[in-house]
Amino acid sequence: MHWFYDPSLTAETATLLGSEAQHAKSLRIRIGEEISLTNGAGLVARAQVLSEAPFVFSISDFESFEQAKFRFHLIQALAKNDRDELALQAAVELGATQITPWQSARSIVRWDGKEEKNKLRWQQIALEAMKQSQQPYLPSVNPVTKTKDLKVTEGIGLVLDPRAKRSLEDIEFDSGLVTLVVGPEGGISLEELGLLEANGFTPVRLGVSVLRASTAGPAAIAAISALTGNWN
Repeated sequence: MHWFYDPSLTAETATLLGSEAQHAKSLRIRIGEEISLTNGAGLVARAQVLSEAPFVFSISDFESFEQAKFRFHLIQALAKNDRDELALQAAVELGATQITPWQSARSIVRWDGKEEKNKLRWQQIALEAMKQSQQPYLPSVNPVTKTKDLKVTEGIGLVLDPRAKRSLEDIEFDSGLVTLVVGPEGGISLEELGLLEANGFTPVRLGVSVLRASTAGPAAIAAISALTGNWN
């Protein structure tokens, strides 16, 4: 069943508009097919398509979903070869609820002068990943930030670093927000690591492997979700 997004979804909603209508057209959705719509805030509607041009549907029922026990905030360093965007996409599919692009010292990619354009691109990737993975909550994408502005203000803050002595199994997780910091291909400098620790982040490693910028964050989300029963 295909999912669509309508932030103003109500019982009176009956038509797919704009980019969502184009998406339905590209998927070759036909009369009689069932679809799902979400407002990105936990509400999901089941509906049946009544016509294709325009895409009119009839809602059969609604369901409200609560957020998972753990929420994940991925702070992803900008990385070359679209590895940062691959990390963003996979993280959302695995349950990330918030994303912050990070201009780290060793990031080769720069957003200088294109901050808003690239933020909108990341938000669109998050939207598509939400629909693809059929999740009822749309993750938010924050403005690009610098190391000095990264602080733990809620829940647990972890910075993924293969040099760390502690592993995820050494961390005591409680319900709430888990913030994960992932560096670029060149890793996190010792100076940045010290600043992150001073701002409340705990360095942890993921096993013995050194993962790419595109896989470290999603791997950590998956591992924590398995360790804590978040997927149950």
